[in-house]
Amino acid sequence: MSVRTSERVWAHSTHSGSELLMLLAIADFADDSGNAYPAVSTLAAKCRMTTRNANNILAALRASGELGVRMNAGPKWTNRYRITLTDGANKPSKPLKPASPPTPEAHFTPEAHFTLKPASPTPEAGFLKPLKPASDEPSLNHHEPSVTSAGPTGTVKGSSTSCPYSAIVDAYHEILPSLPRVRLMDGKTGAARQKAMREFWRWVLTSSKSDGTRRASSPDEALTWMRSYFARAGENDFLMGRTSRGASHAKWRCDLDFLLTDRGMKQVIERTEVPA
Repeated sequence: MSVRTSERVWAHSTHSGSELLMLLAIADFADDSGNAYPAVSTLAAKCRMTTRNANNILAALRASGELGVRMNAGPKWTNRYRITLTDGANKPSKPLKPASPPTPEAHFTPEAHFTLKPASPTPEAGFLKPLKPASDEPSLNHHEPSVTSAGPTGTVKGSSTSCPYSAIVDAYHEILPSLPRVRLMDGKTGAARQKAMREFWRWVLTSSKSDGTRRASSPDEALTWMRSYFARAGENDFLMGRTSRGASHAKWRCDLDFLLTDRGMKQVIERTEVPA
């Protein structure tokens, strides 16, 4: 918790009510620079509201410029939040740029026109050894993870955004609480699950409905579509176990992994009259 960040919110935020409460909740997890990584479900519980309401409020704060959000850029694929309010004015600083490179949270400002001298094979007398080339691995403290790898926060091929694993899992848990919970997002099981989520996410962003319109043209629209997809799954009696099943499916239960497959999409999409 950063007292400085909380004081900035109290002094300079233009919001009130639930929006102000959400900013203060984020400040409880933030450092002095305003960076925090709480899960949406954690913020929702802290503010005594549903996850859906929390997502709506976070979107409003992001639109106002007082909160920067990077999907899945925090530890364990949580969102990275940054409270952008400054100490000296009632307007927020510039929000986070979606494609900006990682920047260490260090208190070092280089002098104007200062440049590093190219490293020499042998250090000159009186000088330290040349700087070691930058590592591809990010630090654990307040650095953005790499987005060029094929890992959990890698950019989805065919779309312009990263797959928001945490937001998708939170939506699944909220809308379909009776189905098995997702507990593994690492190891072989987690890797396979992440791959399926990335492919599904890319499909939502690049495909069209039966009426010819796009399912989604932005990350927010894609997440909204996925929430509606989970809601339609909840109306499917077979998937929810409300109908009699044959012996081969007697003990079978629908879960997130099945909903991300072609068979799962067929069960949900082709059994609704709404163009999907």
